[in-house]
Amino acid sequence: MSRANGTVVLFLGESNFGNIGSMVPALADGFGQLGFDPVIIDIRRAGHEDRLFEVIGSREVVAFISVSGFGLPPSPASDAVRIFNDVDAPILGVFLDHPFSLRDRIDMPLKNYHATFPSEHAGAFCERYIRPGGAFHHLPHSSVERATTPWAVRDIDLLLTGSLFLPPNTQRAAWGDHGADVEGKLNDIVDLVWLDLARPLEVSVREVLGEDVDFETLFPYMKTVDDYIRNAQRVDAIVALADLRPTVIGLGWEAYAGDLPLVRFVGQKTIEESLEMTDRSRAILNPFPGYNGSHERVFNAMAGGSAVLSSRSVYYESEFSSENMFFLPNCALDMRSAVADLLADKDRLRAMAAAGQQRFLSAHTWTHRARSLAQIGEILPVAA
Repeated sequence: MSRANGTVVLFLGESNFGNIGSMVPALADGFGQLGFDPVIIDIRRAGHEDRLFEVIGSREVVAFISVSGFGLPPSPASDAVRIFNDVDAPILGVFLDHPFSLRDRIDMPLKNYHATFPSEHAGAFCERYIRPGGAFHHLPHSSVERATTPWAVRDIDLLLTGSLFLPPNTQRAAWGDHGADVEGKLNDIVDLVWLDLARPLEVSVREVLGEDVDFETLFPYMKTVDDYIRNAQRVDAIVALADLRPTVIGLGWEAYAGDLPLVRFVGQKTIEESLEMTDRSRAILNPFPGYNGSHERVFNAMAGGSAVLSSRSVYYESEFSSENMFFLPNCALDMRSAVADLLADKDRLRAMAAAGQQRFLSAHTWTHRARSLAQIGEILPVAA
């Protein structure tokens, strides 16, 4: 394929268990499929600055891609800001989390700087609290296309990949250390979030703290509630589905192993090991806060031909249907019977997995995401 569209520089950095790092070469391959010349700069290696200068000086760089902040200037005062701004090319920050935790990565004095997020409402948050007038866009997660393991040889019925930072009961018990007023507000916010997990988290926080709350006040409440909700959803799902013998990948589950003897806890795995187990699974659990838009485990599952059982989000409900995704009940008490019925209907489960894989291949590969980024940066030729 001709590489006449110019060079796209992508930065690679350190990531826990290789998960985020695995996305960079996949996205680079996507740009290659579109006719660009992708170059990966590994910022973990000595001499990466010299390599970057060499690429800038010898090639027509049309875009810089920073996944999860890899390669961005360490501070607004860094000389790297000038270096980027001296190159007439867009800088595209591909972020994978809510922007409340990314303020220093978003508020950068970079020219032609775009930031993307997996939740559709993240741009409004950035506009209001972080960088008024910035260029913000919606870009969901994706996954790597790979061979499909035959259904008959899959030996894992139900898999969850997800660590626990702390048991949610432990987290919530510590809120009282901040005083009765803070504890009460946190409890009120959590109650609102449980009513509608797809509602933007900041909307629930503002309903309790007040519409005029500033970022510094908002941030600790958002982080505390988000950490709790993520953990509580995972625990609630596994407890509810324990007798279905799920397998769980991730750290922090030791506190539950004794009480849930039918659950297979395998600890943390590398991204390669996790994908291998995903490919051996018939169904993948995705209990997550719908306000975050999307999660990579959904696309990892679909790419490998596994059925997806996910919490709802506005994005998922707009992109998928009951034919290619099973939407989990919002209440854990309703989850066991619904999931058990689905797993027992093997023909339906297999058809759902196949339909999900087709939907992934038609619209959600890293090549599709590369095309979206090229359109955001206005570097994609009209005919491409």
